[in-house]
Amino acid sequence: MNDDIGVVKESLERVRRRSGHVVRYFYAHLFTHHPRLRPLFPADMGDQYERLFSALVHVVNQLGHPGLPAHLERLGRDHRKFQIADADYTAVGESLIAAIRFHSAHSWSIRTETAWRRVYAVAAETMTRGAHRSAAENEPAWWDATVVSHRLHGGHTAVIRAITSAPFPCLPGQYASVEHPELPGVWRPYSLAGRPDRDGVLEFHVGRVADGLLSTALCDRTRPGRILRVGAASGSALAPPPGTDAVTLIAAGTGWAPVKAVLDELLTRSPAPRVSVDVVARGESHYYDGGYLLDLIEAHPSVTAGWWYQRRGEGQGRAAERLRLHLATRQNWSAETVYLCGPAMFVQETAELLHELGLPAGSLVRDPLPATVKQRGYVSHAEQFIDPPPVNWIDPDARTRALEFPQEAADPAPARQARPEAAAAQITAARHRAHPGIRAVG
Repeated sequence: MNDDIGVVKESLERVRRRSGHVVRYFYAHLFTHHPRLRPLFPADMGDQYERLFSALVHVVNQLGHPGLPAHLERLGRDHRKFQIADADYTAVGESLIAAIRFHSAHSWSIRTETAWRRVYAVAAETMTRGAHRSAAENEPAWWDATVVSHRLHGGHTAVIRAITSAPFPCLPGQYASVEHPELPGVWRPYSLAGRPDRDGVLEFHVGRVADGLLSTALCDRTRPGRILRVGAASGSALAPPPGTDAVTLIAAGTGWAPVKAVLDELLTRSPAPRVSVDVVARGESHYYDGGYLLDLIEAHPSVTAGWWYQRRGEGQGRAAERLRLHLATRQNWSAETVYLCGPAMFVQETAELLHELGLPAGSLVRDPLPATVKQRGYVSHAEQFIDPPPVNWIDPDARTRALEFPQEAADPAPARQARPEAAAAQITAARHRAHPGIRAVG
């Protein structure tokens, strides 16, 4: 098997620069030979092409890693929501190998094909095992969730609360895929801000994306009574373990959703750890859920918080820069645990800074970042035009929030919706008077 892994990795590396052609050939082959599978996919394939190759790259890169079987079993469990049967895995494998063979030109051989078939067979068997185990445990393929409240803040962020038709198991910090009835087959992962294990209510924070099909539907065409489909909870970026004494929570944009769930979990512990919260936004009006945090601080004096937002006339990213300067002034990062969530670039830069300041690698909890597929070798102008360079691929283990973030909102975060938006300056002054532990640093 080790020899097969090397052959498969080399084979995939050779077709990476033509990945757009590979995935389009794959779907054309699949739908031509198995037209019954076409309804399982979205009508508008769009970034479905990217998602397929992303998943393929991730799996191939992890071949031989001890954690891969568990990841594949989770994928098999999650794919139950697509209503995929065991036989469909065989069809997908045939089309995948056909696509890579077609684009491998003179490098394809019997040895290469044999390696791909053996590696894919093991992966497919592991995924079906995960699906069978999920079904045997009577886990639904998806949950119907009835929307009970919908609040759209400033036209850019929706806070959606919904109740599922059956108990929904999840842990603070996890995420779940959501499907809107107007867009069958279009699923996107969103972090869970609520505690369904306690009150049965799921809470999703959805940032509007320019031309984003699902985010637009969830922001503009979702009202109480609407039934959404929700996939099983996933994700390994969980709350720090019990016994952790000091925790810093850092959130940007809708990265506040998992931070909110983790914060709530930390404060149920006895004794509760010392908690510092830092949230970053483009402007004060973008704090779509700041009222919750203010109320929490009133009830828990051990919690301190800082709001970091862009000043009028400033360039993009200045709020994040001030946050980094603040973090650099803090001492004793070696004794701290940090939970970090937000856009990929913000997370990467903040993580690097924290490690430079002395935070141990094992003391940082964050989502896996999306892998980037780079163009390799020479690509002609004609190829560039026909098949543009790929965007960041999705890491199936991550929340893949990067694809649901507007590019212009690279460092947003939560807000105080409960206060009148027209009195932003008065709110800041009131925060200082009522909560001296809050740093509202515009």
